[in-house]
Amino acid sequence: MGSNTWQYAAVGALAVVWLLLLARRLKLPVRRRRKREAQSPVWVSIIGWLVVALLVAAAAGGGLLWILGWPTMPKQAAFTTTEMLDLLKIGLAVVAGFGGVVALAVNYRKQRVTEAAHTHALNQEERERTKLFNERFKVAAELLSGEQPGLRIAGVSAMAGLADDWEAQRQTCVDALIDQLRLHEDDAQTANKIFRALRDRLGTHREAGPWSELNFDFTGVRFVDADFSERTFTGAVVLDGAEFTGDHTSFERTAFRNTTLSCHGTTFTNTEVNFQDAYFDFGAIEFVGCTFDRTTLNLHRLDALYSRIDFYRSTFTGSSVVGHDLTLSLPVRVELCTFLDSTIDLRTFEAGFQAVRYVGGEPGGLPTASSELPQ
Repeated sequence: MGSNTWQYAAVGALAVVWLLLLARRLKLPVRRRRKREAQSPVWVSIIGWLVVALLVAAAAGGGLLWILGWPTMPKQAAFTTTEMLDLLKIGLAVVAGFGGVVALAVNYRKQRVTEAAHTHALNQEERERTKLFNERFKVAAELLSGEQPGLRIAGVSAMAGLADDWEAQRQTCVDALIDQLRLHEDDAQTANKIFRALRDRLGTHREAGPWSELNFDFTGVRFVDADFSERTFTGAVVLDGAEFTGDHTSFERTAFRNTTLSCHGTTFTNTEVNFQDAYFDFGAIEFVGCTFDRTTLNLHRLDALYSRIDFYRSTFTGSSVVGHDLTLSLPVRVELCTFLDSTIDLRTFEAGFQAVRYVGGEPGGLPTASSELPQ
């Protein structure tokens, strides 16, 4: 065989090896290839690895001969005994190399089978775990919908415990608890049990709890002496259409971080709503279309860092909004609100900073002194 033929063969072998490596690098049809590997017998993998080994050997040998200038092989009589033994050793080494290729192919398939079995076991375990969680959810939901208060209280404990364990569906479990506040609004025992479950998992005003990042939709819920004090919320808090009564409604020292407290159409009747020392960080308080009837809204020392406080189309009857030593990044915005025998008095730490901004002019009937800046 001429030197040109050897060169063409070496170049062809190198091209085949390069294409194989490129296809593996680009992971061309990965899913189909993996599927074939999973279904093909072991001998197919062995042959495949042997072919790759032969191509690599041919490419390496051809490249070496090309570097050496394609020397001609001497005749058999020119070899000495020592050289023949060396050639025999080389042959045995090549055979051992092919045996290593076979062992490599077998170990590779064995590893793939082990990984597939492990993945299947994990998937099966996850399916069983999800099935168990679904069964627990069904039992807890049935208890919550029970006719007797004792059953509902047991359901609260079961649903709260499930929410602790089932992080993927924690929001669903908490939503189911809040639904009970609407369905059984006259059941004070169940409501108190639910509030204790919420408070225990909302951390403190300094540190968030495991449920703090959830969204709490209390739309249409009736609250009596609601106590959300010294908790942390990082998810949305929706109080739209809710009704607050009782001597005291407390958000004292409560932290709202990167979230909005939505009060749209909310009613506060004959109560004190206490936001004293509350903290809003990059969030908002929206009092839109609210009704304040004989209510005191206490904002003393409220800290609203880069947060807005809006009163829009709200009605105040015999009520007051008070807040001294406020820390505000933006003035409190009051627009299209009605004040009947009511006052608003908000003052900041910083003298001269506008604590209140009336959009469209100061509401009629509002005492002038209530909007004065601190001296």
